[in-house]
Amino acid sequence: MKGVRAAARYARAFQQLAQEKSLLDTVIVDVKLIHNTINGSKDLALMLKSPLIKADQKSKALTSIFEKKIHELTLQFVNLIVSHKRETILTAICEEFINTYNSINNIARVTVTTSTALTDALRTELVTKIKADYSLSSVELTEKVDESLIGGMILRIGDKQLDASIRRQLNDIKQELVQA
Repeated sequence: MKGVRAAARYARAFQQLAQEKSLLDTVIVDVKLIHNTINGSKDLALMLKSPLIKADQKSKALTSIFEKKIHELTLQFVNLIVSHKRETILTAICEEFINTYNSINNIARVTVTTSTALTDALRTELVTKIKADYSLSSVELTEKVDESLIGGMILRIGDKQLDASIRRQLNDIKQELVQA
């Protein structure tokens, strides 16, 4: 992805500034809001990437969207990004900031895919088990339903994946039979 190194530098610098001002917990909420807003609006994402729209117009648009919703420091940072002509990597900066925050605070993003929706009890048990096994302070759980799994689950933590689905087990048995 283009601009990943620059995004990491901006995110790290903003994270350090927020820590110095004791606003890290406030800023992370703002960054998640910005990230979700841009990802949720195709028009906003296209506007940020458009070379035809001037930086001051982009800055005005972002200010009007986020002015009363985010902290002043975050808004100043977003406007700084636009003034440096880096608005095309704003979502990447947000992602890097979130990853850095999660790393500092020992938080994991976990995606679980099951054949049926999880019950509250099972969800709680799964989160508790993941926290204990990986020594985490918190887990951000994303649930997906894929009926083709037949049963079991696929658990993704960062770049690690545990596939304990019936579909995979049946495929493994099939491969053994074909090779025998």
